[in-house]
Amino acid sequence: MTSSTLDIVEAKSFPNIELLPKDRTILEQGAMVFRPFGLDEQGQTIRDLGGVSIRAVTVFLEKLVTSAGGASAGKEAVEELCDLLNDRIKDPIYHVTPELLKNPWNSYSYEFTSYLYEFCERISGDTRFAFKAGAEKVSPIMLALTRPFSLSQIYTMFPYFGNKFTSGSVEFRVVEVTSSTAAVGMRFTDRTLRQFGSYRRRCACLVCQSAQGIMVAMAHRIHGLSEAEAIETSCIGNDDEWCQWTIRWQEESRYRKRFWWATSPLEQTRPTRLSSESVVGVENAQAAHVSAAARVESLPQAQQSFAWFLGGGVVGLALMAGVGILNPTVSLGEVLLVGLCPILAVGIMVNRRLLRESERREALIQEQITFVESRHEELREAYLEQEQMRVELRRKVAQLTALHRAGLSFGSTFERDALLHQVLEALTHELNYNSAMVSMFDPCENTVQHIRLIGAPPEVETFAQSCRFQITDPEGPEGTVVLQGRPLLVKDIESIRHSLHPLNQRLAELSGTKALVVVPIKTKDRIWGMLTVDRSHNQSVTEDDLELMMTVASQVSIALDNASAYQQIEEWNQGLEVKVKERTEALERADRLRAQFLSHVSHELRTPLTSIKGFIQNMLDGLTGSLNEKQQRYLVRMSDNSDRLVRMIEDLLDRTRIETGRLEVHPADVELESCLADVIEQLKPLAQAKQQSLEFCSAYTEVVVWADRDRLIQTVVNLVQNAIKFTPPGGTVSVGCELPNHRTATVLVRDTGPGIAPEYLDKIFDPFFRIQQGQRTAPKGLGLGLSIVKTLVELQGGEVAARNRPEGGAELSFTIPIHAVKAPLLLESHLMGQHILVVDDDTDIQQLLHDRLMAGGYQTFSAFDGRQALAMLQSREFDGMILDIGIGQIDGLDVLRRVRLTNQRLPIIMITASGSQELAVRAIGLGAQAYLLKPFDAGQLQQAMDRWFRRA
Repeated sequence: MTSSTLDIVEAKSFPNIELLPKDRTILEQGAMVFRPFGLDEQGQTIRDLGGVSIRAVTVFLEKLVTSAGGASAGKEAVEELCDLLNDRIKDPIYHVTPELLKNPWNSYSYEFTSYLYEFCERISGDTRFAFKAGAEKVSPIMLALTRPFSLSQIYTMFPYFGNKFTSGSVEFRVVEVTSSTAAVGMRFTDRTLRQFGSYRRRCACLVCQSAQGIMVAMAHRIHGLSEAEAIETSCIGNDDEWCQWTIRWQEESRYRKRFWWATSPLEQTRPTRLSSESVVGVENAQAAHVSAAARVESLPQAQQSFAWFLGGGVVGLALMAGVGILNPTVSLGEVLLVGLCPILAVGIMVNRRLLRESERREALIQEQITFVESRHEELREAYLEQEQMRVELRRKVAQLTALHRAGLSFGSTFERDALLHQVLEALTHELNYNSAMVSMFDPCENTVQHIRLIGAPPEVETFAQSCRFQITDPEGPEGTVVLQGRPLLVKDIESIRHSLHPLNQRLAELSGTKALVVVPIKTKDRIWGMLTVDRSHNQSVTEDDLELMMTVASQVSIALDNASAYQQIEEWNQGLEVKVKERTEALERADRLRAQFLSHVSHELRTPLTSIKGFIQNMLDGLTGSLNEKQQRYLVRMSDNSDRLVRMIEDLLDRTRIETGRLEVHPADVELESCLADVIEQLKPLAQAKQQSLEFCSAYTEVVVWADRDRLIQTVVNLVQNAIKFTPPGGTVSVGCELPNHRTATVLVRDTGPGIAPEYLDKIFDPFFRIQQGQRTAPKGLGLGLSIVKTLVELQGGEVAARNRPEGGAELSFTIPIHAVKAPLLLESHLMGQHILVVDDDTDIQQLLHDRLMAGGYQTFSAFDGRQALAMLQSREFDGMILDIGIGQIDGLDVLRRVRLTNQRLPIIMITASGSQELAVRAIGLGAQAYLLKPFDAGQLQQAMDRWFRRA
């Protein structure tokens, strides 16, 4: 398609617009509508205005600002110009730099040129900037091309030179040319006027001013005359058809022209590479060729002509002398005539020779001009191709970057509305489409609904959201996409407008769509909807756009699939949570009923058991008469089984209390030796009945532990009974005590039975677990005794363990916190200098503890929250700490955990309210040495301080 044909097509499709006054600049429209350089929306190279002109304007701005503010100001002005232009270029791949603007090989659109002129005028503050910058456009190459011609000839060739630098975007004409005047004109093609839009008048005035600047500068720049005068006779800015001027200049003197020709400086350089400096080399090379053709042989030829004339003169003088001597009667006129004949002959010969030389020189000049001009065009075409490749590469990089960011963004949300909004934002802002729309598809009803649109006016976006229509034609544009799953590339909306659904027709009309791409959003088994992007120019979408949108749609479909799966999982989770909650409540109700039932039944069983045991004992004591041996044996068994039943009831009650959280311990100072002695005394008859030996073996005496005495005895009784149960007749059960460190005591119960299978060592403390293997079989009982032992020990801050002894038998043990091993009292002087950290957020409690500690000879340090306490512990060492569980920032239990990760030796006493005893017991399990329940008295505090903070 030729340029003129393209202009006709564009003119037909370009709607009528309202032209604004000349004082309204194109800057008011905001961003540029057309691409500034490279390929236009139809894929054709933009050649509206050559880079030589843009370079001249940029260089003139820099020179103008430099003359007023210095070199740095000039550079800053050009950088500011680039920033202003880039703010108006929507696509970042077309952003310009100072180097690009100064590169003469590029070509630009007239819309971009209009923005350039407006910003240059704003930066320079000169309202005649376009006119003055026009004079700078008379480049060296133009000087080289026009120097052989007169001004009349140059203005006659005005269309030739104009087309050379505008590539058909402007039409030129010559009305009349004389020896001192020229009437010339120009007008813009429809494609150029389309770029000006509503601001045609102002843009035309700027371009006309620039052209006038070129016209008036030619006389001086080319032939050294004073600047010409331009008189504007018509202007497109005034709604005339042509911009036309009459140029007047002083007539050229033949000798002045020759003098200017001979003395004008021309550098002789050649281009070495394709860059912004290359054009200077090409232009100077052309000038060098012209200079060589015009002057290289001028001096030798002049000397040779002078020699010929001198020789002719000598010959003429010789002839004159000879004629006068030989024929004295000849008149003086005849003698002179004879003498002039050789000179005339020489003149004729020299003139012919000069004529031939001039013709040869003109041919050489024309040849050089043609060569350099063709070379210049080749280099320019090569650069344009290179620039297009660079722009395309930047576009691909930008697209890949946008796709990468979009992929990360799409994967960061599982909320469908937010996801679709991110998709549309990426298409309009990252990939620079005019507008983007996503339409969801309901396959059950074949309807398109939930339409979201970005990039159009708010009222159009609102209208789109309200649209909902059914697809009935599978061959229509909408059916092709969502029913057949095939994409659609529409370069001209008019080609399918009649087949669009009326609502889509209305949307296209309101949003100004001219070309669009529609792709399905689909996965393997589902079509979610369709994704649409559009541009406001015909033929402005390509196969590349189609491939890009298919990639985006693939990412969107995966993201929608993930969002749908996430939403379904959330719905399932919510349903499961409800069911779990209901099930939990039902289990809790059943558990409460079970606990109430067990408690009630257990209590109700006590009364008949008491009677049964009493009657059996009466019979054994002979209150009912004498018994034979068999009766005696049966009654003993009945008594033993009633005792076992009582123990089972007690175990059930304890287990119920444990499960319901009502099992309480009340720790206090307990003499461990006396507790163990009581257990041995209590169970010795049971051991003797089985012909076993029950012993107490310990090297430590008078060990004081911090425990609940009744629960401690219950724990040891359960362990000893378990050992007696599994020890054969003649065996030994021993109870001992060890002190592995100064903080805990270990109680050990050893037997000489068959031991415990290794796979059961970790299970014997589980509720209802009973060993059913080998000799260590326990058919009787509920399997709760050892699990109760574990719970009671852990509630008091200890741990249980089980192992097989190398010499045979089993060993069950547990630890219990100790307060002190009785020793002589320490002198108060030993306490001096001990540092105690008090952590409590109540100032009154802080004061109480401070006074008591100071009275005991300790040095105190205070912290009011967990964060402050941890910071102080890192900054210095302490000998003890009193820690409140309910402090702020970080609670006391968390502080205790963190301290025990790095410091196992620091004594810590916990403080908590009396209703939080469970938390205090947990603190013992986490490594605290003791706890005090508020309100505590001074005696309790003093006792804890003496036992844990005194140095040995």
